[in-house]
Amino acid sequence: MATVNYPTNIPLPQRASQNMTMDTPFKAVQPAVGIPIFIEQTSDLKATWSLTWIFTLQQAQIFKSWLRSPNYCNNGNAWFNMPIDIGDMQGVQVQEIHFTSDGFPVQTSKDGITVTWTAKIITRGLNDVTEDFDDWIVEAPTGWGDYWLDYVASKELPEDQSQ
Repeated sequence: MATVNYPTNIPLPQRASQNMTMDTPFKAVQPAVGIPIFIEQTSDLKATWSLTWIFTLQQAQIFKSWLRSPNYCNNGNAWFNMPIDIGDMQGVQVQEIHFTSDGFPVQTSKDGITVTWTAKIITRGLNDVTEDFDDWIVEAPTGWGDYWLDYVASKELPEDQSQ
């Protein structure tokens, strides 16, 4: 993991403005006749987000100083850890991220004591606490959808230990 952490004394990006996209893991080849052929390229997929922060003047100063300081983000050159919502029930999860060259943080507005910054970030790979439980989440009986962890702990794990 990166050694630089996002400051804990300023807000995270706005959840409503976190637009995540992921790489396409395959290439499509369209033959002259017939349906496309899909060829797997990689399983190492990065994710990117477009983010918006809304800060007070003091928080904006902290963010700007963290971004520029060689002890922290080093003008955006350093990878850093930041909790971010990956769009599921688990809420925010820490990701190792970097600002992109086409989405370096910019102050997009200042209205009185409110300052808005936007940026685009990229991950080396998506960290997801549910990854080891994909099969159980997908195949859980109806009604367990909101309580997949309860299902895993009470129904699946005891059966796995008896094997």
